[in-house]
Amino acid sequence: MMNARTIRVALSSAVVLLLVNLISAAVAHDYALGELKIVRPWTHATPTGATTGVAYMSLTNTGSVPIRLTGASTPAAQRVEIHMMSVEGGVMRMRLVPGFDIAPGATVELEPGGMHLMLVGLNRQLHQEDAIPLTLAFGNGATISIDLHVEAIGGGPSAHNH
Repeated sequence: MMNARTIRVALSSAVVLLLVNLISAAVAHDYALGELKIVRPWTHATPTGATTGVAYMSLTNTGSVPIRLTGASTPAAQRVEIHMMSVEGGVMRMRLVPGFDIAPGATVELEPGGMHLMLVGLNRQLHQEDAIPLTLAFGNGATISIDLHVEAIGGGPSAHNH
């Protein structure tokens, strides 16, 4: 039979293990490429038959020279485009841009209603809790492969605190 101390130690160990797993899962959604930090890459789940999706993340340049994002690709879509949302005369507009610079010390947020990556020609439905591979390409020829965490339709990364 287990005494109270043994039960407390077992419960404490279980809690520590759970916290380590949660922290590891949160950190797994952050990436680095040299002086570029990529935080919280995510997308929304898509309904059956959807042909487009979006990708969001935070890109921080901790270095001393600009970093230019020039494109992206994913096996989940025919192509990935960089888009900028804006409101002109009370009308929301979306335009394709060839890339953008991340200034030294700056953070660029790819977020709903602003700059984002458009996944065009989806090959399949994106399901909540999936991880969608995405490769980002930069002006200096560097690339990095990351995973987009798929959130619920209408959800966002705050639900996972990462």
